[in-house]
Amino acid sequence: MTASGDADRGPTSGDAEASAALVGAPNAGKSVLFGRLTAEYADVSNYPGTTVETTAATLGSTRLIDTPGVHGISSFSEEERATRAVVLEADAVVNVVDATRLDRDLFVTLQLLDMGVPTVVALNMMDEVEADGVEIDVGALEATLGVPVVPTVAVTGAGVDELRDRLPEATAPESTPVDAYYDALPDGIEAGRAEKTLLVEGDEPTARRVGAGGLAADGGDAPLAGLGEREAVYRERRTRVRSVVEAVERGPAPGRSRGGRLGDLLLRPVTGIPIALALLLAVFYVMGVLVAQRVVGYAETVVFGRYYTPAVEAAVADLLPARGWAAPVEFLLVNDNLGLLTVTVRYTLGVLLPLVVAFYLVIGTLEDAGVLPRLAVVTDRGLDRIGLNGRAVVPLIVGVGCVTMAVVSTRMVGSRRERLITTALLGLAIPCSAQIGVVAGLLAELGVVWWGGYVAVLLGVLGAAGVVLDRTLPGRQDALIEQLPRLRLPRPTNVARKTANRTAAFLGEAAPLFGVTAAAVSTLEYLGALDAIVGALRPLTAALGLPASFGEVLVLGLIRRDFAAAGMTGLTLSASQTFVGLVVVTLFVPCILTMAMILRERDARSALLVWVGSWVTAFAVGGGVAAALEVIA
Repeated sequence: MTASGDADRGPTSGDAEASAALVGAPNAGKSVLFGRLTAEYADVSNYPGTTVETTAATLGSTRLIDTPGVHGISSFSEEERATRAVVLEADAVVNVVDATRLDRDLFVTLQLLDMGVPTVVALNMMDEVEADGVEIDVGALEATLGVPVVPTVAVTGAGVDELRDRLPEATAPESTPVDAYYDALPDGIEAGRAEKTLLVEGDEPTARRVGAGGLAADGGDAPLAGLGEREAVYRERRTRVRSVVEAVERGPAPGRSRGGRLGDLLLRPVTGIPIALALLLAVFYVMGVLVAQRVVGYAETVVFGRYYTPAVEAAVADLLPARGWAAPVEFLLVNDNLGLLTVTVRYTLGVLLPLVVAFYLVIGTLEDAGVLPRLAVVTDRGLDRIGLNGRAVVPLIVGVGCVTMAVVSTRMVGSRRERLITTALLGLAIPCSAQIGVVAGLLAELGVVWWGGYVAVLLGVLGAAGVVLDRTLPGRQDALIEQLPRLRLPRPTNVARKTANRTAAFLGEAAPLFGVTAAAVSTLEYLGALDAIVGALRPLTAALGLPASFGEVLVLGLIRRDFAAAGMTGLTLSASQTFVGLVVVTLFVPCILTMAMILRERDARSALLVWVGSWVTAFAVGGGVAAALEVIA
């Protein structure tokens, strides 16, 4: 790999492994191309210090890293920060450009070349360019950019072999027009060309990093003097982009296809809101009814309840004596609440696996079709009132099917702050479909007025919690900035591949975490700690006007929310007690599997805040409802 203009970019010889970054805009086909280049995913993990995923695999002797989709290499979002860090350490970049959006995607291309990053351009989606009647002179584009340009169609594999072969030719021009801005930098800066480009663009993290080397009198906490040419640099780069596009692109402008007309309908409030509601109801039906109730219900009651669990319990009973040292081991393995070989396996394979596969199939289909960004745009105004932008609509709808998978889907929400707000709202006031089924049965006996009151309480808590979190959490809400891809028919092979890779990566991390959590709770139960919790809850349940046995219901809720609602069916309660109890168990702490996901997706502090906040909210709101009902009565 040739690194013109920046010799200290990283290891390129010896025993060290060379690295290449796959960089491009969202929906440019980057991840599909990654799969074509590498044949398999090696590992998927959050980039250090973020909740942004990067994927890495081996391509020959090179480690190829698939970075998040970005529109620039800077620090405006977690995605950009993660991509910038990978690019600064990489020996080369494969820049994936959507050939139907040259005017948009070449901005990143020119930024990489300004930074002196050895680059190969994958000019993707060439089949759609031809379908539009547009011609792109690939040879002229390669000559203009000064780097290899390979036309590709990632979904069919066209051009992938050539791209793989030309990766060693990655290069960058010796100089670009941005070099003229380097004169504005303070003397004595020890930085490569990539960092100098980021500095003249006013990238503060880079300024602090360089300043920490002794150039800033205050220790490097403030941006260095002489920076802030971002707007001038960006204007000049956009001018170059227009010149390049005019030089290499020929043919008619794309007309309004059927997909384009449908996309316009989805963005207009009058037509977009009904279409969005229909799509969200379809997502809920697939996740909450077909999978969470029917598929998972069959797996739990028939596959595991009728066949697997009895067989395992009998095998463990035959292998272990019923007393002495074996008693706690047998309890840990096959207890009715969270036995490692019974309930834990049932949850992982019978509950979590179908939900994970269904979730990634649904999301992958919406991604591939270009629908997700449009759903975000059309729902943005309503969610703005609770401190979120439109990207949060999918997690909130998925949460009605399964809160656990909804926590995972918060990855698509913009900033860390908004992911925390979304996660907290999911944990507080979004009942999962399994719980809704039991709640509906209990409320049906009370009447429609109680149903209305139940929904009103949940919506009130959802709105109030969103406002409070928005005003108390540091930082500001991110504005919704979406580049809308074309609407197109999803490609089954692409969706299936992404689903399989994401499911395997998710379960590889989630299953061990759930197993450890289940073992810890089972140990507490064996030692009698859960009984102590029931005793400690008696004063609280009494304050709510509920019997002492309601504490056992709440302990069941620690394991699964629907267990708590189902536990209420065995209690003799008045209408008002039933209503108060349902409000409390709905707002009570997320189930153990959801908490494990919150711990995995956020951090221990966030998980603790959600857990404690749920306790406080459940009893505070429940107490208020009980007091109001007593006054009304």
